[in-house]
Order: sequence, then structure tokens, then C-alpha cells
Amino acid sequence: MPQLSNAERTYRNDRFRSPFLGILEAGWSTFALVVAIRYFEAPENIKAFIVGAGPIGFLITPITLYAVAKFGARSSLACGLAFALAALLLLGASWVDSLLAFSILIIASQVATVQHTPLMLQVYSDNYTAGERGSRMSTPFILTAISSIAFSLIGGKVLDASIQYYPWIFGSMAIGAMAVAYASTRIPSSQLTTEHVGNPWQNFSLIWKDKFFGYLLGVWMLLGIGNLITLPVRVEYLADPKYGINADNTTIAFVMLVTPAITRILSTRIWSHLFDKMHLITTRNVLNIFFFFAIGGFFFTQNIIIIGISMGFFGVALGGGKIIWGLWVTKIAPPEKSASYMSVHMALTGLRGTLAPFLGYWVLSYSTPSAVAILGMMLIAIACILFECIRGHKRMIGDGV
Repeated sequence: MPQLSNAERTYRNDRFRSPFLGILEAGWSTFALVVAIRYFEAPENIKAFIVGAGPIGFLITPITLYAVAKFGARSSLACGLAFALAALLLLGASWVDSLLAFSILIIASQVATVQHTPLMLQVYSDNYTAGERGSRMSTPFILTAISSIAFSLIGGKVLDASIQYYPWIFGSMAIGAMAVAYASTRIPSSQLTTEHVGNPWQNFSLIWKDKFFGYLLGVWMLLGIGNLITLPVRVEYLADPKYGINADNTTIAFVMLVTPAITRILSTRIWSHLFDKMHLITTRNVLNIFFFFAIGGFFFTQNIIIIGISMGFFGVALGGGKIIWGLWVTKIAPPEKSASYMSVHMALTGLRGTLAPFLGYWVLSYSTPSAVAILGMMLIAIACILFECIRGHKRMIGDGV
């Protein structure tokens, strides 16, 4: 039997771990906040920290990347260790009955897992050719989305039966994290070195040393804040009785997870093809238009069908957004520096993701969900214009058609 290539081994193990990533994605994106609101009656600051847990983790990815390189560890092994740690933290979250302990464990589990993103980007950069990265990642993304649909429906039913059943949700997530840890360690990867990774300060200096990269990061910051300030407010808008909807847990899970997951599945292969073939700015701004209308359609009605359609638009945008967010630096970074560029992109993602929930809740405390939506839409529109300003840049020439 012929030995599989590194690309095939990566693809095989990535597909195996993807359904378990879907369990984690569904649990963190909706159920953690639902439990915080409806079981623990958490205040706004705690809810903002739970929503911002992943982005908080992004802030330290440059340090993690440097530490992995310093120890000379394989990228995929480091990913596995991050998910194993998350499994222990999630297991703890399923046992505790204290808001403080629950919040710390949930936040820490997300901080641990997001450390894998720049490490896996280096793996994809090493093991996949430039023309196949988008298509190779589309199937794992689809499997993740299918799994998140199933887990969100089951989890919503469990919590509707009794909110006190939440330990089963996070216990299942712990099992999923262990499965991801196992599959990650089986993905072939090389040892990271400090020569390629640099230290965190050297990586951050790319922001001003590579001015084109810095410009793109600035525009991405506006776009990200515009999108992210609305995310926690969506759950609040559906769950809090004072806004007039007061949807049950199953409806919230269906609207927030199932609907966008379905449209994400249907659109992912299209976006992966467009990423490989089309100009980056064109793809990015088409996605931005979907995000724009997804926000507008969600917050200016109480009709659950229109809200669901808006989340369908969000899912279409997410189908391409995941691919572009995870791979765009490979279009402008030297191949051996992909992880370094990605770590800076992730750290700034972490900065905006940490600030955005607090900003969203702050605006909400003085106004209404529609005011948060208007602010988000304005920032996305500005980002679209700024992206178009660099369409003809020399580093964009030859990018797609």
C-alpha cells in the first residue's frame, strides 16, 4: 500500500477532527452565553468576557507561537496539547455550580483552543500548495457546520427540557476536544524554529515595517469591530424578554446556529473556489455586503422568519469569511513567514474581539439593539471603501482574475 503524502494525511485527519470542532463551535458560540444568561443570571460584564473569550486568547497567540518555536515542538503536536487542556477545562465547567468558576473555566477553555490557529495555518502552508488550500479546507468546514447543526438542535432540546442539564452540554464538548486533540497530533508537521517565527515583538513590528500589511490590518479592524459588536447583542435580542421576542432555547439555537450553518454548508465550496481563483478584494467585499444585510435584516424586525433569513445571509458570509480570514495572509506573506503574519493578524483579531462585546453592550445600555446595528453597518461600509482603495496595489496584481 503506497504511503500517503503529507497533503493527504493532513486532509484525512482534518476531516476526522472537523465534526468535533463543530460540537465545540456550537457550544461556545451560543450555549455558553445562554447558560450564563438563563441559569447563572450573569451581569453584562461577565457575559462580555464569555463572548470575548476567544478573541482574548488571540491576543497571546504571538507569545504561544514563540514558545512553541523555542521548544522546537511540532505545530500539530502543540495544537493537540491545546485541545487536551481545553478538554480538562470543559470537564471542570460541567461540574461546577458557581458563576465565577463556570465563567473562568469556559473562558480559559476557549483561550486554550484558539492558540492552534496560527500553528495550523503554518501546517496548511507547508502541506498544501497555494492553489489547493481553499478547496482542501472546504470539506472540513462543511463537516464542522453539519456537526454544529446537530449539536445545536440536540443541545437546545436538552436545555429546554431543563436548564439544569447544562453539564451534559459541556461534558460532551470535553469529549469533542479530546477527539480533536488526538486527530491534531496525527497531522504531519515540521518543528517550528525561532528563525522563522521570530519573537513576538519582531512579529508585531510587521505592522509598521510592512506598511501594506499594516493597512490591511487596519481595515480588517474596522470591519471586525463592525461585525463583532452585533454578535452578543443578537443572543440578547432573542433571549431578553424586554426586547419583545423572548425566544425559547431551541429557537435561539436554530436561528443562531442551524440556519447560518446550513447556508454556510451550501456556500463554502463556492467561496473556496472563489478564494483560489478571484481577486482577494472582490471576494472580501462581496462577503462584506452579505454581512451588511445580515445585520440590517436581523435588528430592524421582531419577525422570527425575517431574522432567520438574515442569519442565512450571515451563514453565506461566514462560509467564505472563515476561509478568507484563515488564509488571506498566505497571499501576501513569504511562505516561511505565514505563521508570523497570522499571529499578528490573530492578535489584532483578539484585540477587536475583546473590545467589541464591551462596546456592543455599552452602546446597548444607552440605546437599543438597532443603534448597535447602525454603528456596525457604518463600520462595514467604511471598510468596503478602504479595501477598494488598494485593489490595484502591486502586491494584489496577479491575485486571481
